[in-house]
Amino acid sequence: MAGVYHPPVRVLVVHHGQLAGGDGPTTGGAIRAAQHVRALRRAGHEVHALARAQDEPGGFTGPRHLAARARGFDWVLCVSPEEAPSLKGVAPLVVDLYAPRLLEAAWQGEQEDAAQRTLLAIDAADEVLFSNPRQRWFYLGLLAACGWDVSRPVGHVVPLAVEPIAPGKRARKPIVVCGGYPWPWQDARDTLARAAAHLGKRAELRVVGLDGAMLRRAEWQALCARADVALDRYAHHVERELALSFRQIDYLSAGLPIVSDPWTPLADELRREGAGWVDESLEDALDRALLGAEASRDGVARVAAHYREEVAYAAVEKLAPSMRARPWTALRWSRQAAAAVLAAREDRRHRDAAEAEVLAKRAEVEALHAQVAALATSVAQLSAAMADVAAFRRETVAVLGTRLAGQTEEAEHLRRELAIAQADLEKKQLELDQLRAERDRLGGVLRRLGR
Repeated sequence: MAGVYHPPVRVLVVHHGQLAGGDGPTTGGAIRAAQHVRALRRAGHEVHALARAQDEPGGFTGPRHLAARARGFDWVLCVSPEEAPSLKGVAPLVVDLYAPRLLEAAWQGEQEDAAQRTLLAIDAADEVLFSNPRQRWFYLGLLAACGWDVSRPVGHVVPLAVEPIAPGKRARKPIVVCGGYPWPWQDARDTLARAAAHLGKRAELRVVGLDGAMLRRAEWQALCARADVALDRYAHHVERELALSFRQIDYLSAGLPIVSDPWTPLADELRREGAGWVDESLEDALDRALLGAEASRDGVARVAAHYREEVAYAAVEKLAPSMRARPWTALRWSRQAAAAVLAAREDRRHRDAAEAEVLAKRAEVEALHAQVAALATSVAQLSAAMADVAAFRRETVAVLGTRLAGQTEEAEHLRRELAIAQADLEKKQLELDQLRAERDRLGGVLRRLGR
């Protein structure tokens, strides 16, 4: 049941990004939050906006800080669904599901995390908003899984609101503008290459954001005001079938006819009102757009009227949320399932670690086997070398032994010869001594005779 409020009530709008855009490019969430703030203030409420500390000074720093800052408000409107779980039970909570985050995450490798955040946000919400009917259909099954009673109307479609942009002075050469943030799920490469080749020098193709060059919001709106045609075609996939983008609303705000894809949420309105070209090939659509841009501006105005502020703000101005009854929620058993999954993951992690350790040990054993084989080869080689050395040694010993024996015999013979020579020498010395004595005697005799 909705509560009954009498303005003014105190409302907190929680968002990411700079609400006023600041000096740099702004974000879709900040634009959406700014529109909610204007709508609620127009309804007479006391509205406060709160961003993350990394986005604006004085912002919240984490879940507990956010919950503390939200206390004392009559209700909270959360434009950033990932922050919703922190606000559960603090005050009646409105969560804005204006973008198909769960689908976008598939192009970022974050689908599992996005699924958890989406379910927790829906579980925390007491009321939900959508930006177009297709997104409401997309979220209904998730709402039912989280215990919402979908047998009655659930949620409110709150369109993105046009912000009138005064026409600017147009250049002599027509300008075809194509812009947006280069999200991984938005692939315009083929479109831009074909458009540039086909337009040639007939028109100026101005690409913003998709090529990495970003503009401040005021600069972007000024470019749209001077442009003649908007180009909004991308590779076909499911996210593009659900998303109504802020740049499309900017094109309508500036009165620009749009060359769009036939599967977008805006395609039927463009086709019905003659506000763009959705069924032709890209080249034919560009040719017709350059020729019929002025004639199609009345149709653009009719489509823009569906998104004027009083239409977009109507549902927001009537919001009076109260705490939602929660007789059951899939998260009760999904938490048990999640715990089982976490346990299985932990077991798998341990098993993987054990298998990795086994593989590492096997590699170590194989390396050791290789080392042992190498050492065995070395030992065999050393044994062979030692055998060779031993044989050489034996041969050397034998040769040396033979030589030694011969040398010993020769030495003995030489010793005998030396002894004989020594004896002969001694004999000769004796004889020499005898001759010297005889010489001395005869000398004495001669001296006596001479006297």
